[in-house]
Amino acid sequence: MNIKTLLLAMCVFAGGSLMAQQQNIALNKEVTVSSEAQGYPASNIVDGKISRHSVWRAAAVKAPHTVEINFNKYYNISELRIHSGIMDGEKKPDEMSQAAGFWSVKNFKMQYWDDANWTDFPRSEIHENRQTNVSMTFSPVVTTFKIRLVCDDGEPISIMEIEAFGIAAPNMPAPPTTVPETKKQQRISGTQSAVIKVEKQVSGKTMKFVGYNQGYYMPGSNVSGWMEYANVNSVRLWASLNAFVPEKLVQVDPQVISVGEFDKRKNELRANPEQNSYLKWDELNILYDLPDSSSTNAMVYNYALKELKRLGIGVVLQVGSTDFKDNWENKWKQWQRYYALAYHSAKTGDVCMFAMQNEPNHRNSGPMKLDDWILGMQITSDAIHCAIADVNKKYGKTLQAKFVGPVTAGQNTDWWAAVAGAIRTDYQGKQTNKDLMEIFSTHSYNSPAVGYASRISNIRKIITEHHPAGQSLPIVYTEIGRWMNAYLIDKEETMDDPSLFTEWAGIYSNNMKNGGYGMWAFKFANTASGPYPRGIKSGHHYIWQGKRIVEDAYKNLALQKMVKTSVSASAAGLITDGDKSDASAWVSAVDGEKWIEIDLGGIMEVGSALVYTGSAGGVYTAPDRIKNFKLQYLHNGQWLDIKGAEEKDSRYAQIFSMFKEPVRTGKIRFVSNDKGPLKVREIKVFAKGDGPSAKADFNVSGIQRTGEVVRLFAKGFKEERNLLKTKASVDDADLDTYTSFDEQTGNYYMWLVQRGDFSYNLSIDLSALQLPAGTPVTAETVNALCYGEVTDVISLPAGGSFNFKLAPQSVVLLSIPSVRLTRNTFSPVADAGVRGGKYAALNYGKEKQLTVQLAAGVPDNNQVAYVYFDLSGKDMTRAKKVLVGFRGKAEQGIRPFRLHVYGIPGTGWDTEQLNWLNAPLLDKQEALIHDVGAKAFVAGELAFDTKDKYHQLDITEMARKYVKEGLTLVLVRETRQLGDDEDKGRKVLISAMEGTNKPLLEIWQEALK
Repeated sequence: MNIKTLLLAMCVFAGGSLMAQQQNIALNKEVTVSSEAQGYPASNIVDGKISRHSVWRAAAVKAPHTVEINFNKYYNISELRIHSGIMDGEKKPDEMSQAAGFWSVKNFKMQYWDDANWTDFPRSEIHENRQTNVSMTFSPVVTTFKIRLVCDDGEPISIMEIEAFGIAAPNMPAPPTTVPETKKQQRISGTQSAVIKVEKQVSGKTMKFVGYNQGYYMPGSNVSGWMEYANVNSVRLWASLNAFVPEKLVQVDPQVISVGEFDKRKNELRANPEQNSYLKWDELNILYDLPDSSSTNAMVYNYALKELKRLGIGVVLQVGSTDFKDNWENKWKQWQRYYALAYHSAKTGDVCMFAMQNEPNHRNSGPMKLDDWILGMQITSDAIHCAIADVNKKYGKTLQAKFVGPVTAGQNTDWWAAVAGAIRTDYQGKQTNKDLMEIFSTHSYNSPAVGYASRISNIRKIITEHHPAGQSLPIVYTEIGRWMNAYLIDKEETMDDPSLFTEWAGIYSNNMKNGGYGMWAFKFANTASGPYPRGIKSGHHYIWQGKRIVEDAYKNLALQKMVKTSVSASAAGLITDGDKSDASAWVSAVDGEKWIEIDLGGIMEVGSALVYTGSAGGVYTAPDRIKNFKLQYLHNGQWLDIKGAEEKDSRYAQIFSMFKEPVRTGKIRFVSNDKGPLKVREIKVFAKGDGPSAKADFNVSGIQRTGEVVRLFAKGFKEERNLLKTKASVDDADLDTYTSFDEQTGNYYMWLVQRGDFSYNLSIDLSALQLPAGTPVTAETVNALCYGEVTDVISLPAGGSFNFKLAPQSVVLLSIPSVRLTRNTFSPVADAGVRGGKYAALNYGKEKQLTVQLAAGVPDNNQVAYVYFDLSGKDMTRAKKVLVGFRGKAEQGIRPFRLHVYGIPGTGWDTEQLNWLNAPLLDKQEALIHDVGAKAFVAGELAFDTKDKYHQLDITEMARKYVKEGLTLVLVRETRQLGDDEDKGRKVLISAMEGTNKPLLEIWQEALK
């Protein structure tokens, strides 16, 4: 036996002997938890049973969730295992398609008691966990007598088992008797009171960047209009290097074999950036004006660059390429490619922030090897810095190049440490006194607000510890989301839900508190991708993914037609009754093939169909949706599959299928072999040619409440404004209070977030700011009833304090002018409702009520309201605050009736002549406004309930920027998404100028001294 074999045998024997002595020391030990759901006791965590049938489940929704295990004896712990979620072998049929880790505990850390404090186990902090079994090993061992798990997931968690392996620590005394540190969570109920006091003292800075990851950006779309409304100051654009700088358009030469030759060619290229033998600009420039779909964000690159520049919105360009090799031929090729794209982007769109491959540590990127990424950083950083310097020199610009990295996925401390350590080594291998990377970026999902209480501080510590000069960097999240789409799509929760948008607001709060430099929300709109062909659920705006589908505008050939199903004596008629609610759903048998046969009552040519499965709730939300099915048609006595009408592992509750070829038939059949009982709410069938327009449509169709939260935060807390010391009299992790000052507008902004399900009576003390009495404090609110409208206008009392009620689960931005203002109020000089269909040519200008209604299936009932204010002679650039208000109510229904308000600057129109056919920018068939972002501008959203009251919007920036003579406000309920009929049969009634409660426009200007 040679020495290697002998040593190996000794190691195996010793290891086996050690494992034989080790035991699960947590088995049947004392457990204390922060909350406990009935029927799921804490004792299940240590009962030795790893099964979904023996779990502890938290009762509390709010984090932190804590599990404390007391061994009552000192042990040397070498391994911990945390079992959560549902094991594959125990999943039910309808649970098999959920994303990995859907039920698992996602964000947690393990700690041990060091006889004085709770201390983290080494490398035990887990984020975005997707495993059912997380194992942690420790060498050297950790000696303790009690451990705990601390989880900051923002939902009730469940754990099957926690195992701790180790041996009794020799020569240790019995541990002291201690009281468990874990306290039962107490649920607060009833209205609470708090005092919020603002001081003049500067306590920090707001974020520099509040941005979005892009969606579609195509010419002719309204994306710019909604992007402007969003208030963001940065957008992360996506560019594939293969699409925008193909290898064939730069020099690829194996003769480049040394750094000397690399530098020689680099200097030659830079001597004449636009005319050289290396870059084929004639062919490159063509690419930037062509539609590009190399990523999930279809765009015309030059159009996007120019529009964002026009809007004053900066760009972070995310450039995808993993092609980095340690030879000078590759380095020269890649340097040219990044240089060319950076040069064009800076020249055309003033772009100066660039990032390499997105999430290089993710499996979709290979993953890239860390050494290859660092090599790429050295080449790419130099390329973009040279390109920006050359653009500045040639065009007299003053752009400052910023390399952003490593844009990693999730928690990856090894990457962060290594990148920080290499940040001052250039491509020549020399040490420099400048960082190659100016902004540190990573990505994060699946954590609630509390999960960010210290995360940026932790990242900063890693950077500082490994940076050659011991320095930190500005830290940003170039991608961030409350949930990654793979999880959100199977949850009942939506981007409109208070449980989600209040957490979004808190994520902003905590990252700003920790000195975060920026956040780019993922993502601007619900674009489509390979895994999500009908759009993601996590978009902050609704957008049409190439086709505008307004199903109610098409004739349903299946309506009220005869139906047979695989279930005898079933409620088959519900499938074609025109009602897609849960109350009108057909449910199949449990076993066997399930089918539904619809008799169309005659032979006809069919071109598309729409199938609703699972529970009602929208395009996406239906965890019980049918995942696999196909449509067939009867031809010559045989059932044949319809091409383009088969779904595999569907992620959607409603599927609109355009057939690849129309079928001529009298019967349509739905077939599925999914296990378990299946639910079908409705099947609609449409004739050939009766469906979406062939014209591509990439327009934004609406905004979700999370989008309104982004807008309000961006309004008050971007551009590194001063943060003022703001103290609350209560210690509540779910209450956020921050105050900023914007020198440009002269406004103070206060951010108020209540994630709890109870109200706060706030006493807000602004006395330290010495504001004039009567200062108008406006509150823009996002909650269960509001979508960012002005809910309160408060005249500040002489003492500088006022009372404010903060509703449950709400987000509020207070805007507070710093100077004395005077108000002028204006009434409209023209208003009229217009009506579609057979009423399109009629005028309703003398009516005392304006009506807004959407009825895509009955165009006669489509109604839109127009109101015009004459502002000629008014210098709107002097306006400090502009509010517009409408009094009205929804005629019926419980849900808020939400409509869009657009502003159209320009001259007026005749009240007695306006009708649907000549109404400014109105579509001739649909309730839809055109030219948004060019001639019409988004003023906001108003949500009406059945209570008659004024609803207001703050339109200050739009009025200052665009209004010269007058302003038309258009109130319209537009179709937001496939299946959007939540306001079907409802209308909003608004008082016209002929009534007593007429629309009003308030202009506040600085008082003359």
